[in-house]
Amino acid sequence: MEYKNTAIGEIPVEWNLRQLQDIFEVKTGTTPSTKNSEYWENGNIIWVTPTDMSKIEGITIADSDRKVTNKALKEVNLNLMPKNSIILSTRAPVGYVALNSEKITFNQGCKGLIPKDSDMIDSLFYSYYLVSQKNRLQNLSGGSTFKELAKDTLIKIDLPVPSFPEQQKIAEILSTTDQAVQKSNEIIAKSERIKKGMLYTLLTKGIGHEEFKVTPIGMMPTDWKIVKLANICEFFDQMRIPVKKQDRIKRNGIYPYYGAQGIIDWIDDYIFDGDFILLAEDGANLTSRRLPIANKVSGKFWVNNHAHILKPNKDVNADFLFYILNQINIRIYVTGSAQPKLNQATAKKIKLPLPGNLEQEKIAIILTKIDELHGNEIKRKEKLQKVKNGLMNDLLTGRKRVEVNN
Repeated sequence: MEYKNTAIGEIPVEWNLRQLQDIFEVKTGTTPSTKNSEYWENGNIIWVTPTDMSKIEGITIADSDRKVTNKALKEVNLNLMPKNSIILSTRAPVGYVALNSEKITFNQGCKGLIPKDSDMIDSLFYSYYLVSQKNRLQNLSGGSTFKELAKDTLIKIDLPVPSFPEQQKIAEILSTTDQAVQKSNEIIAKSERIKKGMLYTLLTKGIGHEEFKVTPIGMMPTDWKIVKLANICEFFDQMRIPVKKQDRIKRNGIYPYYGAQGIIDWIDDYIFDGDFILLAEDGANLTSRRLPIANKVSGKFWVNNHAHILKPNKDVNADFLFYILNQINIRIYVTGSAQPKLNQATAKKIKLPLPGNLEQEKIAIILTKIDELHGNEIKRKEKLQKVKNGLMNDLLTGRKRVEVNN
C-alpha cells in the first residue's frame, strides 16, 4: 500500500481530499418561538437538539424529546432533512454525530449535512469519520463562554474521499460492531432490571415463604428476625490510624486499598485481613443513588477513614449482608446536609431483616450469580468498544484497507 501526505495526515494514494462544502450541503437550525403553542402543541415532526443526540446509542437518531408542527416548519423556515443526512452538534457541546433514519429538523446547536451526490458519498461512512474527529472539531471551535464550531469553519474542513464501494464497506464493518455494542447494552439493561426485581423479591419475601408479617422496617416472612447491625457485626473503625503522605506512597501497591467508593484517597496504618464489609461513613456514597452504600472486600487490604469496617459474625452471611445493606434505605440514618455523615453510634443501630443462615446463603448465591453475569456482559461490551475504536482508527484513516467488489 502506498500513502501520501495531506493536510489531515497520511492517506492512501487512491483516496482524494475534499473540503466538506464540496461534498455536503450544509444546513443550519433554529428554535421556533416557545411562546407560540401552535408551533409545539401536538407536533409530530422530530426536532433534534444536542441533548437528544447525547442520549442515542450507536449512530442513528429517529426521535426527539420535543416535536414541532407543520406550521412551525413553514413559518420559521426550518430545514427538513431527508433520511440518511448527518446531524452534527456544533455548540453545547461540539462533536455529537448522528445519522437520521427519519425526516427531521433541528435547533441552532446543530448543523445538517446532506450529500450532494448520494451515488458517490456514503453518509454512514462520514458519520463515523466525524465521530472519530471529535477532538479536531472541538479544537477548531471558538468562544469563551461555550465552544461553537462556526459554519464558515466547518465547511472548509478537509475530508478523505475513498471510492464509494470502499466507503460502503468500511461503514458496513463499523455498523456491525456498533450493532454488537448495542446488543450488549440491551443485555446489560435487561440484567439490571432482573437484578432489581430479584433484589426486591428475595430481600423482602425470601424463598418459598407463604406467610408474612408487617414490621417497623417493612413486610417480611414471619420467621425472619429484625436485628441491629451491632448484633451481627464487629466494628473495626478504631484500627484506622492515618500515616504520613510519604509513607503511604511507599506502601501503596503492597495490598489493595479501599475507601467508601473503592478509590484511593489516603492510606491508614492497619492492614485488615479477611472478609469485611465497608459501609460508607461520609461522602458521595451517602447522597448519590448511583453509588453503593456498602462494598464487600476479602483478603489483606488498607482502608481510609471514609468507611466503617464491619466484620460479619457467624449469624450473618457476608454476601447477604452486602446486598441487604445496599437494598434498605440507610440514608434515613444519615445526619447533616452540607457534609452528610453516618456516625458509628447510629450505624450500629441500623435495623435489618435477617433470615436463617441457610436461606441467607441461597439468596446470596442467586444474587452473586446475577452480578457475575452482569459484570461479564459489561466486560464484553468494553472489549467490543475497544475493537470498534481500533477499527475506526485503522479503517477511517486507510491504515488498513478493505477488499471491495469493483
